[in-house]
Amino acid sequence: VAQPFGLFSVARLTSTSRRRPHGGRQRAMMTQGARRAIALLLSPLLVLPSGSALILPTKTKQCRATAVVEVVLAHYREDISWTREYATPGVCFTIYSKGDQPPVGAVPLPNVGRESHSFLHHIVHNYDTLAPWTVFSQAVRPSWGFFSGDSQSGHLSDNVDFWDYLQPYPNRKDSYFVFSAASHFPSGLQASRAGMLFKTLRSRSKSSCPKEGAAGWGEWWFDADHPHVSGRKPSMLEFYHRFVALDEKNTEQPLTLAFPQGARFAVSRDRIQARPRSYYVRLLHQLSHSSDPIEGFWMEAAWYDVLHPEALQSKAPACSLPALPNGTSSASGKDASEVALRRRMSARGLIPLTLRAPTTCSLIDVDDNNEGLEASGYLPVLEASGYSPVGSLG
Repeated sequence: VAQPFGLFSVARLTSTSRRRPHGGRQRAMMTQGARRAIALLLSPLLVLPSGSALILPTKTKQCRATAVVEVVLAHYREDISWTREYATPGVCFTIYSKGDQPPVGAVPLPNVGRESHSFLHHIVHNYDTLAPWTVFSQAVRPSWGFFSGDSQSGHLSDNVDFWDYLQPYPNRKDSYFVFSAASHFPSGLQASRAGMLFKTLRSRSKSSCPKEGAAGWGEWWFDADHPHVSGRKPSMLEFYHRFVALDEKNTEQPLTLAFPQGARFAVSRDRIQARPRSYYVRLLHQLSHSSDPIEGFWMEAAWYDVLHPEALQSKAPACSLPALPNGTSSASGKDASEVALRRRMSARGLIPLTLRAPTTCSLIDVDDNNEGLEASGYLPVLEASGYSPVGSLG
């Protein structure tokens, strides 16, 4: 029986008779293949996955006619049952899937161009009928942090919640970006936001940039294996100045970009339409040639500039960032950068100092009296390594 669920209508599937959306009966068993065929025939669709329930979605244009917020998800093989938690009146989901088993009702796309290809496809094909507010996100469940090599990292920073992206015009702004990473080109130096590294950070916020300004970032670090220094063509400078900033004469100009790691952001219809449709068509073409193009990484770092032509980071920084070191040879590695940031934040009382004991591999939270260290027997090892107890870290 069809039941209202936010903007979704859910028809429960049983092994006996099933109701059609208009109330008629259907005796034949509906197979998984039949469900997928219906999805392909009806796409693009509004979809909410729910285990054994078939979603009877509204057409995409009808969704935008009634919804204030549309969430566009780039899906591969992620479990998207989490979307049920956000199915409220005025919010609809459109899912573009590049996996071999698309969710029922998802819009199937060729597996090219990473998540930015899906986002650009949505913009290009719906340019004149965009929702008033659109949230773009990978389909993984939103959760705090990023853990290298973990495909389930949810990419939320500080105390930001996915609900924050669903609120149109926060603080009267027509976009919502939370900058959690920064890259310098052509050097490939990287910086990470403290709120993305430390869940216990006491100065967490929902702001686009850290509350502490440049002090809210870790030191610049360098990893020769990072995609941003892969040497693949086109380079970021070539791609950015030719296709993003549209100033091809400046392709040798160094560039620093702050960006939301994981490519999650929310924007108004007017903000998207600040660029002509042809601009997005050109970008979409650049991401349509392979499953893992370097342009996909460039787009992740450049979305703010794509959507804010009046505020290009090649002209002025989006956030205050630490001063760059003198070349990559003087930059620390990622782990050393995180340790230095932890010491600095702990010295300011913004986080507890957490260390990994060498014998038990358990985490030690250090309080103001260093009782955690003393109880673990790790304090002498810490001091011998050049660290100082909490309260005197420099």
